[in-house]
Amino acid sequence: MTDEKDFHLYLLLCDQKILYTGIAIDPQQRLKQHQQGHPHGAKFTRRFKQLEIVYQVKVGTRAAAQSLEIKIKKLNVAEKNELIRLQYKLPQLNKFLV
Repeated sequence: MTDEKDFHLYLLLCDQKILYTGIAIDPQQRLKQHQQGHPHGAKFTRRFKQLEIVYQVKVGTRAAAQSLEIKIKKLNVAEKNELIRLQYKLPQLNKFLV
C-alpha cells in the first residue's frame, strides 16, 4: 500500500506526439482517470485517445512533486525526451534539473 505522502511525478505520451506532465499518489490509477475522461482527469488529456506513462519517479511530498513538475514543464521537448530515455531516479533527476 502506498503511503499518502508518497507522490510521484509522471510524464504521459499522448497519441505518440505530445508529452503531458503531472503528479499523483498512484500514477496508474491517475492514468485510468485520464483515459476514461474522468471529471478529476485533466481536461488537456481528454482530447487524446492513446495515453501511456513513459516516465515516473517517486518524489515524496506533494510540495516536492509540484516543485519538480514546474521545473519539468519548463524543459524543451529534447530535454524531456532525454529524461524519458535516461529514466532518472530522484537524486539524478534533481541534478539533471539544475
